[in-house]
Amino acid sequence: MSAIPPAAGPTVPLDERPYIIRTYDRWIILVIVLVVGWLIFRPLIAFTVYYRGLSFERMFHLTDAEYYYRKSTRVDPKIPQGWLGWGELEYSRAPGDRVARQNAITIFRTGLSYNPRTASLAFDLGRAFFLDKQYTNARDAFVQSAQLNPTDMFSWDFAAWSSLRAGDTQLARKYWHEVLKIDPGNATAARQLAKLMQQGRIQSLSTWKS
Repeated sequence: MSAIPPAAGPTVPLDERPYIIRTYDRWIILVIVLVVGWLIFRPLIAFTVYYRGLSFERMFHLTDAEYYYRKSTRVDPKIPQGWLGWGELEYSRAPGDRVARQNAITIFRTGLSYNPRTASLAFDLGRAFFLDKQYTNARDAFVQSAQLNPTDMFSWDFAAWSSLRAGDTQLARKYWHEVLKIDPGNATAARQLAKLMQQGRIQSLSTWKS
């Protein structure tokens, strides 16, 4: 009796596409994986680059530190630490260098445009404006910082000083009152408010006499 051959299963169709097409499929998958991985890990890479810059700064290798801070902002501009590190390096040169002041302003302003919810960038931008004697711009930056972090009395205090330097005593009073809401025992705010009140009385008396 002859043996019955086993029933053959369904045949799998061969991939009849040219080899080059099948190779392209693999490259497309690789590119997709790399792009997705870059998008996922880019913030971590940017922070790692920033931290390398911070390490160089602590060793006083400021040129190398600046290089890595700048590189961090290029890797992912939405990581604020790179902007802060880079801008503060420029700010450290700013008191005697107008170009450095302008560079610091540009860096902090650009960083804030990418990270509009970062109070520390707004605060540093205000400091750079204040140092450059752009008091109205400084006030606006400090107010933005205070609005992002309402419990930060230093932002309100600097906003008050900026307003005073810009000649707006009403806003200066307003912002020093905000300082006292946060820290009722703040001697500087209380002293400045008392001084402004005394100046107002003297001015009113002079106006009345004239």
